[in-house]
Amino acid sequence: MIKIIFWLLLISFSFPSAAKSPFVDSTYVGVDYILSSIELRDERAKPSTTAFRIGANKERIGLEAQYLRGNNTDNIYRMEFDLEQSIALYLVLQSKTISGFGLDVSLGYAVTDMTVQGPAETYNGEDTYSSFSWGITFHQKISYIENTQLRFGYLSLYKDDDISISGISLGVIYQF
Repeated sequence: MIKIIFWLLLISFSFPSAAKSPFVDSTYVGVDYILSSIELRDERAKPSTTAFRIGANKERIGLEAQYLRGNNTDNIYRMEFDLEQSIALYLVLQSKTISGFGLDVSLGYAVTDMTVQGPAETYNGEDTYSSFSWGITFHQKISYIENTQLRFGYLSLYKDDDISISGISLGVIYQF
């Protein structure tokens, strides 16, 4: 975890110089609190997570890297579900900002690690889920803090017939 935060900070400090590139209009860093939902058949566990994101965009099309880390666990049928981490890369399609409000649609690929622990007669282990991932986010400029946006969104990390991993997020982004 410390290594990843170190690399995110190191990359983010180089963003102001990247923002002057002919290939990039702006760059950003952000952090989100995500109320995750792990749905297994008709039951749902809701561990919370924190997402760190960095990205760059050109003419309302962006590329974003996201690292998600679990904060706590939740249980279903006496089994503890923990979203250990998720790493994702997204193509972000951004709307025009009108009166400070905008909409982003993220399409990409995520690799999510989840740990399940329970009594001896139940499943115990760590699984990795990787697949297409998508999200939709509404954002608003914060007028009293320049280059800052408040975000509210939905993120789908994985879905198949047996399990669904998604979340609702609230976060802040700072643009360079």
